[in-house]
Amino acid sequence: MAEPLKIGQRVEVSAKGVQGTVAFIGKTGFAQGTWIGLILDVPKGKNNGSVKGQEYFKCEENHGMFVKENQVVALDEHGKPLPIREPPPSKIARSRQSMPNMKPKITTVRRKTSPQGSTLSASSSRMSLASSRHSLAGSRQSLSGSRQSLSGSRTHLESPTVDKQPDPNESQSQVPKRASFVETGFVETLKPQFTPGQAMTTAPTPVTSMDEKISNLQLQQELENRSQQIVDLGEKLETLKIKRQEDKERLKNYEKLTIQLEQLVEFKSKIMSSQAMLQRELQKAKQDAKEAIEAKETHAEEVADLAEAVEMATLDKEMAEEKAETLQLELDVCREKLEEVTLDLEILKAEMQEKGTSISSAQEQLSAYELKQLHQQNARLRETVVRLRDLSAHEKHEYQKLLKDIDQKKSEITELGKTKEKLSTRVEEMEQMISDLQEQVDAALGAEEMVVILSDQKLTLEEKVAKLQEEVSDLEVLQDMNDQLVDSNAELEADLREELDMAQAATREALRDRDAALETIADREQTISKFRQLVHQLQEQSLDLQHRLENETSKPVSALPEIIDFKKMFTETKAHIKAIDLELRRIDVTQLQQHIKFLSSYMPDSFMTRGGDHDAVLVILLIPRMIQKLEIVLGQVKDKFGAIEKKVDMNAVMKGHSINQYTFKCRISFYVYAIQIILHQYYYVLNTCKPEILLKVGATYPEMAGQEKIIDDFIELLKRDQLDENISMETLEKCVNYFNTLFPVLFGPDAKLNHMQLLTDNAKCLTTLTDSFIVDSAVIKCLMESSKGDMELLCQHVVTSSETLLQQLKLIKRRLPMDTNISNLGLNKEVHENLFQCYQHALKVSKTLNDVVRTTIQTLVASGDTEQGVTPDKVKDIAINASEKFYEQDDLGPVQSIKNSLNFILTQITQLAQYLQDNEYEITTASKNEEKTVPPIKVRADAVKKELEQTKTLTSKLENKESDIKELKKLVKEKQEHLSEMTIRKELAEKKLGNVNKDYELTIEKLQRKLEEAHNNYKKKEKEFEETLDHLQTDIDSLESEKGEMKEKLKVMSKKAAMEFSKGIPGTQLPSLQSVGPTLPAVVKDSPLLMQEIDSLRKVFHQERNQRIKLENQKLKDMLDSMKPLPTFKSTPDSVLEGLFKQGAALQQEILMNLAKPTFPSIYKLKPGNGPAAWKRHFAEEQNKLLAFNKAKEEFQAKVAAEIVKRKVGGKVEADLATFPTKEMTKALNESKPVNVGFVKISKELLPPSENPKIVNLDLDFDSMQKILRTLVAK
Repeated sequence: MAEPLKIGQRVEVSAKGVQGTVAFIGKTGFAQGTWIGLILDVPKGKNNGSVKGQEYFKCEENHGMFVKENQVVALDEHGKPLPIREPPPSKIARSRQSMPNMKPKITTVRRKTSPQGSTLSASSSRMSLASSRHSLAGSRQSLSGSRQSLSGSRTHLESPTVDKQPDPNESQSQVPKRASFVETGFVETLKPQFTPGQAMTTAPTPVTSMDEKISNLQLQQELENRSQQIVDLGEKLETLKIKRQEDKERLKNYEKLTIQLEQLVEFKSKIMSSQAMLQRELQKAKQDAKEAIEAKETHAEEVADLAEAVEMATLDKEMAEEKAETLQLELDVCREKLEEVTLDLEILKAEMQEKGTSISSAQEQLSAYELKQLHQQNARLRETVVRLRDLSAHEKHEYQKLLKDIDQKKSEITELGKTKEKLSTRVEEMEQMISDLQEQVDAALGAEEMVVILSDQKLTLEEKVAKLQEEVSDLEVLQDMNDQLVDSNAELEADLREELDMAQAATREALRDRDAALETIADREQTISKFRQLVHQLQEQSLDLQHRLENETSKPVSALPEIIDFKKMFTETKAHIKAIDLELRRIDVTQLQQHIKFLSSYMPDSFMTRGGDHDAVLVILLIPRMIQKLEIVLGQVKDKFGAIEKKVDMNAVMKGHSINQYTFKCRISFYVYAIQIILHQYYYVLNTCKPEILLKVGATYPEMAGQEKIIDDFIELLKRDQLDENISMETLEKCVNYFNTLFPVLFGPDAKLNHMQLLTDNAKCLTTLTDSFIVDSAVIKCLMESSKGDMELLCQHVVTSSETLLQQLKLIKRRLPMDTNISNLGLNKEVHENLFQCYQHALKVSKTLNDVVRTTIQTLVASGDTEQGVTPDKVKDIAINASEKFYEQDDLGPVQSIKNSLNFILTQITQLAQYLQDNEYEITTASKNEEKTVPPIKVRADAVKKELEQTKTLTSKLENKESDIKELKKLVKEKQEHLSEMTIRKELAEKKLGNVNKDYELTIEKLQRKLEEAHNNYKKKEKEFEETLDHLQTDIDSLESEKGEMKEKLKVMSKKAAMEFSKGIPGTQLPSLQSVGPTLPAVVKDSPLLMQEIDSLRKVFHQERNQRIKLENQKLKDMLDSMKPLPTFKSTPDSVLEGLFKQGAALQQEILMNLAKPTFPSIYKLKPGNGPAAWKRHFAEEQNKLLAFNKAKEEFQAKVAAEIVKRKVGGKVEADLATFPTKEMTKALNESKPVNVGFVKISKELLPPSENPKIVNLDLDFDSMQKILRTLVAK
């Protein structure tokens, strides 16, 4: 045996011929068993250290490989293989030589002594040749079945062979069992070690005995049989090759179709991506255009507002100008008045100078009065001038402000125009870009990308085909191996059927015995009842006799001792007490159930939901209940199946059942203890974990309750006394695997374990199964014919290992602390996994030994010779089959597999015992410092109580909030109703406002026209008034001149009269004459009267004008009020047009969806050869779809044209069966461009002065053209 490999050691893979370094040793997730991870020197590996997403080591790509231990050879520092120590058993060595055109030579077998000095006997040679199809490692049969050697042989058989030229039609590869694992991305194929069809020859040796001749003849016969098998296998291989060739053709077709499918999918994805991009760009362009249109509309609205403001400003300006003109006229009048007053002043001054001193006082008074009057007039005129100045300044300021606003609006208009131009150019660029992108999309589906993609896909597909061919070859080999296994399974099935028939016969015999026993029991019960009746009668007779004797003797007679059946009385009293207790317990149970129902009815729904607190409580109750039930099973099994009383010999094994029942007790106790191991850990973790984990475990309660039914079934078997050694224990094994698999899933790798309970339970578990090992080994020894061979040594090794294991287990029990409350012993987290592996190894050893015992007993029973026993070689064959059955891929032969398992168990238990011995003080001291954790169920209960307390406050808050919410809802409803009323009113007001605006615009236009007419009339009348004022002014001037002449004459006349009068009147009359003085300038005072008359005339004129305007406005108002209201037109929906619009939109949507989502035939559903027909059918269906869409389009166009004809006046001809368009209408519908029908020439004089002559194109319909013609004719 070679030394175990280590990480970093150099090794060589014999099958591949490559070298590398060991980087990983251990178990993997992709297969069972121990695998070795290598980092190769050359890139001939399969991975980079990762398989199925799990990383085991790191290396470069294609430098990593996983192999089994028997596939590598350790190397020394110089790169040479290390020497291998041979085990005691020898093997058959075969050498192969390839010599063309050579026939196999049949030679004799020469003997060679083994290292122990033993010789090869005829029987051992015959046995080794008969069992040559088995390998030392217990591997499966190969295709030829003759290249593997027997590990149980005790001699070396060297037979150099000569190979003949292999037939090209025959298979050249042969896969051993250890290389039969196939993993995706991880296929390890060994090189062929044996070529079917080779002949086994031996070196010529002298014939020494008759047995050797017989063996040679048997060897030749076996070789002939093998050659016949090789011929049959070659024919099968030919048929398989033909089938594989057909499969290759199908794979090629499939690959072609997959390539086409990928191309089409890629083509579709590109089209969809380009279409999505174009749609996004189109939406963006539409959004930009929409924004530009909105900006344009806002700009137009602003321009309209500015135009209205300018019009208002012009109106205000005109009003201000008119007001300024009126004020200017008034100023001119005041100036004329001032000139007149100044003239009067000068006249008065001249008169004052001419007058004498006698009238100086009168003149001073007169001049003072006139001066005061003139000052007042000057003050008024000054105020009016100041007002006029302020008004003119204000008007000038407003005028400048309006000019600034107009300039600002003009600049804004120019900026908006620039932005509009920019947006329009951008829209054009976007449209151009869309068209370019469309062309690019059409052009991008060219040949270059497709060629590159197809070339890459072709290379990848070639690699895939190569890999698939390798996998197909490996699968063919596996198929052949499977066929051979099926044949062997058929034999096993026949054996099992025989065993079943025998078991059924035994069952029938047992039933007959049971019926007979029941009959005897019934007879005995009848006799017992009769005996009891007799005893009762005798007791009554004795009592009667006693009474008679007392009466006759008249003396008290001592009472006879009552004959009482104390056993019956005790049993009856016990049964009576038990019945009463059962009734009381039944009442307690019903009361408790009702109590739980009432309590659960008070709990909220969240407490009873799946995975809630209720399930957590049930799980906490389930685990100890299952543990107690398992204790019941253990106690009943120990009571029912006792220990072995007799010595283990052939008679006890073949004729009795005690040994079989004892091993059954050990095995069922082993399973029960294994379940208790994991359940105790569940119970401990559930009492120390977090509440969240407890709720998580509670969600798995239904599944765990299903496992409880398994234990209930065994208890039911115990009740009916049907639990015996024939009961299968697969359900218990599944139960163990279920709880062990679920433990790390629920609690994770960091879960705290009860080390004390774990070691105690494992010690009990392994102790019970170790007793079974010892008994099975003793049974195998008894059943063997001789005490020589590997199986004898194996049994001895099992017994010694089991005794050592029992001692170590007792040591562990003694080393454990006496305090049961201690849980943490300071063990590593790997201890639990190692102990579970010990359980698995022990189970495999137990199953293997039990299967060997059972099969050996069946072989003895079938042979009929139960006294002689079975040969060691036959037992070894049985053991090989059993090890293959239970060890599967980890099988190394029965001897080595069982030894490895026992060594592993013993190593782990010894390490644990040594750890407990070394750390005894640390364990005792650390246990005192353990902190007591609060169980999660109590934590959860406290949390629920707090939640319930919080719910009370929350309910009050919620009630308040609900009342607030109700009030708010009422307010919201009122607001909504008010809002709906306001919206309705708003809509009605908007409609009314629209109508009023229209009416207002019409009235404004009419009033504007009338205002212009009134202005014109006013200007005419104003001219007339000015002419009349000119005539009056000329009259006034003539009158003034006449008045002046009259004044001068009056002055001359008055002077003369005064002179004459002063001469004739005395001085006393002078004062009276002076008082008459002011009457002299009466003529001068006529000028203010005339001015007053002019003012009155002007006032009358203005009053008359205002009256006239008021009357005109009143008349216009009366006319408007007398008019009928404008008709309001309701927009009636047109169902025909709406239907056509919907039909057109649906047709457009259907066509677009058909173009956007193309369909392709389901290639994976097609049979080989149907691809072209499917594509033709697909293209025909697509063509039919296009024709259907074209037909639907034409029908829709016909409907639209017919509707246009119906709605056009004069464009249709009514018939009895249909309506036809006229020729002119048909021509108009078919015309796509406008037709020039004429022109209208407008003379240059009618054009505005700023506009140049030009041609303006007008697109008119028939009605508009008729309207223009009517207008031209009217003018």
